[in-house]
Amino acid sequence: MKAKIRCIVCVLGAVLSCAAAAFGRESVKRPQAPLYEYDLDNGLHVIISPDTTSPIVNVGMMYHVGSKNEPSDRTGFAHLFEHLLFHGTGNIPEGQMEVYMAAAGGYSNASTSADRTFYYTILPTHQYKLGLWIESERMLHPIISQSGLDREREVVKEESRQRYDTTPLGRAPQYMQAFEYGDYVYGWPVIGSMEHLNAASLADVTRFFKAYYVPGNACLVVTGDVDPDDCMKYVHAYFDRIPAGAPVVQPPLFNASGPWSGFREMQIEGLSRPHMFISYATAPETSRDALIADLLVSYLGMDTDSPLERLKTELPGISRITATPEQYELAGSIWIRASLADSLDYRVVAEAVQREMDHIAAHGISADDLSRMRISYQSGYVDMYYDVNFLGEMLAFNYLERGDASRVNRLLDEYDGITNEDIRRVAGQYFTRDNRKILLLNPKKTE
Repeated sequence: MKAKIRCIVCVLGAVLSCAAAAFGRESVKRPQAPLYEYDLDNGLHVIISPDTTSPIVNVGMMYHVGSKNEPSDRTGFAHLFEHLLFHGTGNIPEGQMEVYMAAAGGYSNASTSADRTFYYTILPTHQYKLGLWIESERMLHPIISQSGLDREREVVKEESRQRYDTTPLGRAPQYMQAFEYGDYVYGWPVIGSMEHLNAASLADVTRFFKAYYVPGNACLVVTGDVDPDDCMKYVHAYFDRIPAGAPVVQPPLFNASGPWSGFREMQIEGLSRPHMFISYATAPETSRDALIADLLVSYLGMDTDSPLERLKTELPGISRITATPEQYELAGSIWIRASLADSLDYRVVAEAVQREMDHIAAHGISADDLSRMRISYQSGYVDMYYDVNFLGEMLAFNYLERGDASRVNRLLDEYDGITNEDIRRVAGQYFTRDNRKILLLNPKKTE
């Protein structure tokens, strides 16, 4: 299945952003997504955002379930269901769901993260009701059989091998996750444990479905060339019949039992040179601080003159260094990853990174760099309004995790509101020596 969609930089977005930079933000009218929102009696939240620009419609269903909702001894269930729920239902013969979609000129896919699962189908305007019917069928009575479970767990196991076991560093992020969170719900990967999947019974899997794939734990989103009143008639026809199910209780916010600091070292077979992670604990993705930290991550590696690129010149033993946000609904961190020459001490790299963080905390970033970061962000998110699937995913995400789908229309304002004072504060609060964990992966020595 498809990896989670990210911001797409498009020509239109770049033009609007450059115009805003040249003439002032007030001179450019930003697009807004019209929203019609409803709650069905069974708890399903419905969002419709019409756009007649192109004769296509996206029908998406986001469930507020991901790997964080799995039992610690049965990991991988959320991702497994990303596969299982494509097979068939009480009214769709097994193996025919995607055949129906393709015959109607549609395309369907799904993605799973630690916090949510998103199914979507893009269809011609006159076929969007097929998407509604399929999503209602998927929720009401999917085929969850022993044969399907046996088949799909083998598919997932092969996916795991191909994705993570073909390179020495394939499972490195999983080692860092485990070091960061231990037994907490973000301590295991989305794909889960193959041992847990092997041990899973049909009863285990069915119980997981009944607990989380219910109307009150989901958001139906329809974006594109659709009439809201006509759409709601079919939403009621297909979804009113689905039982509400029991309320879903999400896990508590992450609360570290001790300070977020420490060092761990591992030996990795097949690794040619040392590789290190530095993890700084930040805020959950629902926090404004996470948005500020995300800007900082982009700034650290935005071009050849960025702080991390300068470190490669300062320390030639660094062959590659990157920064990524690892933000979740209930926790967050920022990773700095570097591949090193054998002769370069990881502590020298860690301290060089820390000096850059301390400099940002003391001085912030230049007005020119801050403007460039805003423009880069704008050029990605303006495109959201012209991509029916991306918009649908963002609407559902903001509703389920923030309780406010309309936030998509304020994203650019939020980003523009970030000041140098915000940047210095976040850098000084989170990017500190006593708020970092370091994982060093060394080549395994042969006997």
